[in-house]
Amino acid sequence: MIPVRPRIGAWLGALSWLSAATAAEAAPPCSSLPNPVYLQVGDTQEPLMKALGQKLRASAVQPITLIYKTSGSCTNIEAMYSGVKLTTNPSYVPSAAEDPAWDPSKPAPQCEIDPGGVTLDVTNSNVFVSACTEVAPPAGVAEFIGPVQPYVFIVPKGSSQQAITAEQGYFVFGFGQAGGAEPWTDEAFVFSRTTTKSTLLAIAAAIRVPPSKCKGKPFDKSSEVMSAVATSTSPEKTIGLMGAEIYDANRDKVSSLAYQAYQQTRAYFADSTSSSRDKRNVRDGHYTIWSPTVYLARVDAAGQVTNPRAAYVLKLILSEAATPAPDFDPLAVVVGRGLVPECAMKVQRAEEGGDLSPYAPAAPCGCAFEAHVGSPSAACVACVDDAACGAGKCRFGFCEER
Repeated sequence: MIPVRPRIGAWLGALSWLSAATAAEAAPPCSSLPNPVYLQVGDTQEPLMKALGQKLRASAVQPITLIYKTSGSCTNIEAMYSGVKLTTNPSYVPSAAEDPAWDPSKPAPQCEIDPGGVTLDVTNSNVFVSACTEVAPPAGVAEFIGPVQPYVFIVPKGSSQQAITAEQGYFVFGFGQAGGAEPWTDEAFVFSRTTTKSTLLAIAAAIRVPPSKCKGKPFDKSSEVMSAVATSTSPEKTIGLMGAEIYDANRDKVSSLAYQAYQQTRAYFADSTSSSRDKRNVRDGHYTIWSPTVYLARVDAAGQVTNPRAAYVLKLILSEAATPAPDFDPLAVVVGRGLVPECAMKVQRAEEGGDLSPYAPAAPCGCAFEAHVGSPSAACVACVDDAACGAGKCRFGFCEER
C-alpha cells in the first residue's frame, strides 16, 4: 500500500516553504533599499509620499527611498516626542527598475523592517501640534511648517445637497439625530474619523464641537470614509469628512459641499468653483477649514535636521532651496497633490480653527502656484533669472515679490 498521507504532508510543506519564499522576495529588507528616509505620516499625506517618492527614486542628483507608515496626527506627534521606533512593515516607493508599471495611483509595496525596529527620521501632523498636545517638543526635536491642508465635507454623487453651514455642521456632528439638521439626521449615514486624526480635529475645531463628542460612525482611514460615502444606500442622508487632496483624487465618486463659516453670509468651496482645483478660496481666506501640515524631525543644537537625507526631503516639501538642486519641480509635486505651499498663502492662523489674519510670505510663490493649477493672472511674468523681474525675484520660473 502506498503511504499517501506523508506525500501530501511533504507536498504541503514544500508549498508552505514556497509561499514563504515568495513573500520574502516580495518584501525586501527596508535596510537594503538605497538611501532610506523613514517617515510616519497622516494618511492624507500618502499621495504626497508616493508622488515625491517616485521623483526621488528616479533622481540622478539625490536618489532617496521614502519608507513610510500612515497613522493619526496625534499618534505621529507622540512617536517623535517619545522616540517610538517603527516596528511594523512599512510601505515604500519602488524604483522603475523594481516595478516599471508602478505609479502613485497604485498601492505602495511593503518592505521588511529590521527585527529591532528603526528610528523614525520624520513624523507628520496635519493639524497644529497644539490640537493634540500643549507640551512643547522635547530637546532635540523641532517643528517645520509645511503646506496647507484643506478639509471638506463630502456627499455621494446622488445627493442633491450643495452646501453646509457651520451651524448645520455643529448640529449634525455635535448632536446627530437629536440635532435635527436635515437631511443628515440618521447617524448610520454620518461618517467621521477617530479622535487622533487631523480630519476630525480640523473640522471639529471649525464647527466648535469637541472631537470626543462628535457623532457618526468613526473610521480609521480616509479610504474607508470615501468608500462608505461613495457606496451609500441612502445618498441624501449621507455626509462624511475628508482631506481635500483625497477628495481631489476621487471627484468622480463623491462631491464636496461649499462651506459657510460662522459669521459668513455665503458658502464657499475650497476652490473658486466646484469644478476647479485652484484652492483660491483657501488662499485668500474665504474657505476657512484648513490646517498647516507640520513635520517633526530630530535637530542638533543649532536647530538643523541631523539626518541630511531627511533635511533634503523636508526642504522639498516646504518649497525651500535644497542642495543639490533637484532635477524635478518639487513645487509642482506638492501642488499636484492638492496642497497649498505656505509661500502661496495670503492668510494665516495661529491655532486650530483660529481666526484668520493677512499673511505676506517671506518668499512668495503665488504666480508659480497659479501656473501649476492652470490659472496664472495676467500680472504673472515668466522668468529664468532675476533680470526680468525688476525689483522682484525669480522663483520657480515666475517673478515674485522679494
